Amino acid sequence: MKLRVFLCIFLLTIGIPQKSFAAPTDEQQKLLEIQKKLEESKKKLDETKQKEQQALSKLVVTKKKLVVTQKNLNQANTKIMLNQGQIQKLSVDIKETSETLDTKARILSSRVKEIYKNSSVNYLELLFSSTSMSDFINRFYFFSKIVERDTGLIQGITKDYYALSRDKKVLTEKTDQIKELATEIAQEKQEISKQADSMNELYGDLQGRRARYEKEVAEFEKSSAELEKVIISKIAERRKQNVAVTGNTGSFDWPLRGRITSVFGPRRNPFWRGTHMHTGIDIAAPYGETIKAGDGGDVIFAGWWDGYGKAIVIDHGKNISSVYGHMSRLYVQVGNSVKKGQIIGLVGSTGYSTGPHLHFEVRVKGKPQNPYGYLP
Repeated sequence: MKLRVFLCIFLLTIGIPQKSFAAPTDEQQKLLEIQKKLEESKKKLDETKQKEQQALSKLVVTKKKLVVTQKNLNQANTKIMLNQGQIQKLSVDIKETSETLDTKARILSSRVKEIYKNSSVNYLELLFSSTSMSDFINRFYFFSKIVERDTGLIQGITKDYYALSRDKKVLTEKTDQIKELATEIAQEKQEISKQADSMNELYGDLQGRRARYEKEVAEFEKSSAELEKVIISKIAERRKQNVAVTGNTGSFDWPLRGRITSVFGPRRNPFWRGTHMHTGIDIAAPYGETIKAGDGGDVIFAGWWDGYGKAIVIDHGKNISSVYGHMSRLYVQVGNSVKKGQIIGLVGSTGYSTGPHLHFEVRVKGKPQNPYGYLP
């Protein structure tokens, strides 16, 4: 319904001689207030939808992070369990190796003690019991080999013992590192879970707000439609008045000096996707810069109107009118006659606007025309 009432007012009033211009009726004023609230609700609704989509996107990303973090935590816990199993096995192996080493060491120690304790007797026994020197040497060599074999066995067991102890130490250190990592991952998971809970709460709140704004918009649109019928009926009655518009010169001058930021014609919408028809030209200027009437005429609209924000419409006669939008202040009201170059308001950024500028239109029989065809 955006601008529908606006265009109806144009079509019913532009170019129609009128005896006088009264102040807005109660219905018109009420409709303007409703339209203003409607646009505010639409803005809030659009902003809420955008925030809702952003919150949903962040929530999806956070949940993905949560899944990855849980996977990493599971992997870390699995490694800890495997390492603990290996550590337990190594502990058993070390214990068995240590016991074997102790047994072999005791046997060897006992054997060596006997050799040293009874070395002379043993050698004499070996000598006298031997049938020959060759037999003695063989017996001594055999006995030495037994001692040598026991010594080598103990050395091997000792080597295994230290190797197992070293492996256990390395594995224990790795397990401790993994435990620390698992603790960090668990803390990260807890933090991400909190973020997910907060985002879920925010998303739910935004959904509630969106529903509330949608309800407000529907209510405002209904009220606006009802008042529109009343206003159109009253405007039609005023068509019978007959006094020509005064003050118009038949030519336009620039209402504001500044940089042209958007020309007349199709353009990409700065608020929604896609393109739309830009019905005028945008002139950028500092906030509060004075705006002048492009030509003389009678003010037929002055107030808030949808995306135009604070706007003024001047009827110049001969079915020609001009529109001034996004103003910060209005210096004229409905019914005033203005002269060409007269200050009518100040530059602003009200309504659907991305910055301080003047949206200027020229219309013939209510239809937008390229302003360049009327400006010097």
